[in-house]
Amino acid sequence: MINKMKLKSFFHVFALLIALAVFIAIIGIGSALVYFNIARFQRLSPAFNFVIGAVLFGFVSFCVTYVIWLSRTVSKITKGIRDISLREYQPLKESGIFSGIYGALNKMDMDIRDSDKLRNETESVRKEWITNVTHDLKTPLSPIKGYAELLTDNEKIETHTVQEYGAIILKNAVHAEKLINDLKLTYQLDSGAFPYNPQKIRLMRFIKELIIDIVNDPLFSERNIIFDRDIPEIDISLDVDLFRRAVQNLVINALIHNAVDTEVRISVDTETDRNVNIHIRDNGKGMTEAEQERLFERYYRGTNTKERPEGSGLGLAIANQIIKLHDGVIKIRSKPNEGAEFVITLPINN
Repeated sequence: MINKMKLKSFFHVFALLIALAVFIAIIGIGSALVYFNIARFQRLSPAFNFVIGAVLFGFVSFCVTYVIWLSRTVSKITKGIRDISLREYQPLKESGIFSGIYGALNKMDMDIRDSDKLRNETESVRKEWITNVTHDLKTPLSPIKGYAELLTDNEKIETHTVQEYGAIILKNAVHAEKLINDLKLTYQLDSGAFPYNPQKIRLMRFIKELIIDIVNDPLFSERNIIFDRDIPEIDISLDVDLFRRAVQNLVINALIHNAVDTEVRISVDTETDRNVNIHIRDNGKGMTEAEQERLFERYYRGTNTKERPEGSGLGLAIANQIIKLHDGVIKIRSKPNEGAEFVITLPINN
């Protein structure tokens, strides 16, 4: 059975060809001439003449009407294309023989609008990045320059003062270096340029050693960090250096953005024999829903940053990238004044 749509298309094409032929005949283009034997035509009955004239008139009227309709339709399609380029397009009703074309125009307009939106958001993020990087690099460079000038201009400066100024310069130089390394790492993770070398490790032992490293840092030696080890050892495939960086970022984030008496608790459990969950909980300030939605954005520092204003703003974004690289996911559960919990879910590769 011939498709109904194909019949309509054939009918419209055939009518268009007939209409063109009639117009060519009427205006006398080329050598096409239409003439009638007037003598024979006059011998026909008046009724038959009327019928023939009516048929010819109706046919010519149909052709003219069809050509006008087709011209308007083509104009509407042309206007739609022009409006899309001007971002003034209004969606067309997808009906009739040209419904496919109308649908394609509507989809094109939606795709272009989505592309424009993404481009504007990307440009906004790019400008924000430039602003933040400039500000964050100036923050450590200003004291480095200032104290270096003091050392240069003062010829009789005392030794303990030199050591004090040198310590300040070193601290800010280390901060600038960390910021640059964080920027480099996040772009390497984005582009896939960072070497990824997973290996089989014992997860419980790995986390225990990581917590010991954090506690041995003078900045956190007096903080309350607890590791709940209630399950047997788990063998899992991880890039040791990258994953250590991710978990450290999450634990240190909980420490530096909460009061000194905040308790940070790390635990591990398995829902199935395919996945393992690493929980990092604290009983600190917690976060609002708005803060949670933006938590893994680059340079987002939230509102609780007074304890560590010199942070790069990239720690959680890097942690999220590393966990995704391991085919894992990270979720946040938190309420204001009720603490926060990060849950890392990883596949167990046997």
